[in-house]
Amino acid sequence: MITNLIMASLISAAGLSTNLVYNVKMENNRLMNKEVFSVEDGKYLKRLFKMDFTYNAQGQVTDKKTYVWSDARQNYILQQTETFHPTEALK
Repeated sequence: MITNLIMASLISAAGLSTNLVYNVKMENNRLMNKEVFSVEDGKYLKRLFKMDFTYNAQGQVTDKKTYVWSDARQNYILQQTETFHPTEALK
């Protein structure tokens, strides 16, 4: 959630429009990867960030990694890692 807020703030600060495109990868009804692009000039996609998700045997999210696109390096750079302990919340 914090990562999404940070990304929304970065997008807003950069003056980008709300024209965003999402590419999602699903496996066994689970979101594995979500990549977010902005639409520039109505026809070009610019990479913004992506998130990778890891699940436990019960299908609960255990890890989320957020990467930010670097134009200079032309690849994603790990920005944040979040680890969740869903079974502990049930105790």
